[in-house]
Amino acid sequence: MNRLTAFAVLAVALAGCGGKSSDEQAGSTLPTSPPTATITTSYCMVFGTSTSPQRSSSTETLYLSDVALKSEDCISTVSFELEPKVQVSGYEVSYQPADAAKVEDGSGNPVEIAGDAFLVVKLMPAMTAKIDGDQVKKSYTGPNRLPGTDPVTELVKTGDFEAVVTWVIGLDRELPFSAEPRDGTLDVVIDSS
Repeated sequence: MNRLTAFAVLAVALAGCGGKSSDEQAGSTLPTSPPTATITTSYCMVFGTSTSPQRSSSTETLYLSDVALKSEDCISTVSFELEPKVQVSGYEVSYQPADAAKVEDGSGNPVEIAGDAFLVVKLMPAMTAKIDGDQVKKSYTGPNRLPGTDPVTELVKTGDFEAVVTWVIGLDRELPFSAEPRDGTLDVVIDSS
């Protein structure tokens, strides 16, 4: 039994304990109602999140191989899988206004992105294809637009230009986040608690 459920059971049990109040002993006719308790089945607290920009620099070029969204309780995680499987260190993650976020890198063309807040993820130096002479082998073959789940509205790739791969995470509101680099992965953890 988790601690929150145990606490709720204890609260309900204690509400039913105790003697009669002086009003009840005096024969009061106040209406009585059964004790109530609100039980929440999930609780989460994410430490180390903020709305401030987060960045780290690198000189090693990484190649994007996958992008995935996982939502659980009050945490949404966008994972950027990169090759080779080394500590990811070249990134910048920050909120940007719509007029800056909803633009394709290089061309400057507008890009439609659902949402009211835009968390821009820049991987650098990074690419989505390996070039060897005249041979080009794509490292990322997934879609450039992925559907979201609350609070993420959608994920949209807006750039792969001059060794910078850019994705925009559309959100229904600005929320605290953390950028968590790992071997071969950059996780952007969004706290909606």
